[in-house]
Amino acid sequence: MEYEQIISKIIKEKGVSKEILESKIKDKILELDNLISQEGAANIIAGELGVDINESDLSQESVEIKKLLPIMKNVSIAGKVTDIYPISSFQREGKEQEVGALSLNDGTGFARVVFWNDSISLFKNIKQGDCIKIINAYIKENKFGKIEVHISFRSKVRINPEEEDFSSIKISANKVPCEKIDLAEIKKDSDIKVFGIIVQLFKKNCFFTVCPECKKSAKAEDGIFMCKEHGRIIPEKKMFISYVLDDGTSNIRCTSFGFDAEKILGISTKQAVEIADKHEDNSYPIEHSMNTVIGKEVIIYGKTQFNDFSNSIEIVSNKIIDKIDYSSELKEIYEESKYGDKN
Repeated sequence: MEYEQIISKIIKEKGVSKEILESKIKDKILELDNLISQEGAANIIAGELGVDINESDLSQESVEIKKLLPIMKNVSIAGKVTDIYPISSFQREGKEQEVGALSLNDGTGFARVVFWNDSISLFKNIKQGDCIKIINAYIKENKFGKIEVHISFRSKVRINPEEEDFSSIKISANKVPCEKIDLAEIKKDSDIKVFGIIVQLFKKNCFFTVCPECKKSAKAEDGIFMCKEHGRIIPEKKMFISYVLDDGTSNIRCTSFGFDAEKILGISTKQAVEIADKHEDNSYPIEHSMNTVIGKEVIIYGKTQFNDFSNSIEIVSNKIIDKIDYSSELKEIYEESKYGDKN
């Protein structure tokens, strides 16, 4: 609902004058240090006055994940939660902010769903395997070109709603749709699952800086970090690593970011930053973890891409499994050899 529509609905239901209402909205913007839009403030005031301005409900038709585009707003989607990622904290303009994320699968594909600040309490109630419906979300493309679903103050999230039929979603809660493949048969631009051993780590700067709000890459200009969308910022450090995976048929260079990089190295980004600062070397966290990482067996879900510089295919991970259930994997291999790949 647009700003003027919100104003009209509040006036109609509560009999408040427009002048008093707009004064309340201005006060709310100042109270929140100008970190919220006029429309956002109007939404908050409506909530405080008990006026429901959300026009969407469970009857709103869900959009298939495979059809999501980064220009979409006020979108509803439904699916099963396949992964829950740890909550991250960061500073923005001197205030503590939080962000959490999960992976959602609706049988047509999967998308990362991002929760900010006020929605974190709701995020904490969602478990892997839950079925959820999200109403009034907006869609963005992250720095890696992947679709993300963002929860705003206007969004609603229903956990395991009885009114919604999830029976058509056949993807299990612990799988990502992809092609399981040997490295010797790998092709570019494919969603894949590979099992292998890490045989090499590349020792180099393992951090990059991002805007704490939009998570897009941020670089310093004359010592000041700037974001194209949010202006001057205090950047947040994220971790990434490059390594070589070998599965016995071939080997391939892989890159992992954020939580995936933490799983590979076995340390958190906070720990890595502390180690790097102590040794005054942004590559030292890799050396620190080298002995425990080399020889590590992992399952990697990811996307293959062609690197023009190295003239070779590489993998960018989107999920790492470092604690492998071998009995489950062997059972899956047996079923695939008997019935064909069911992913």
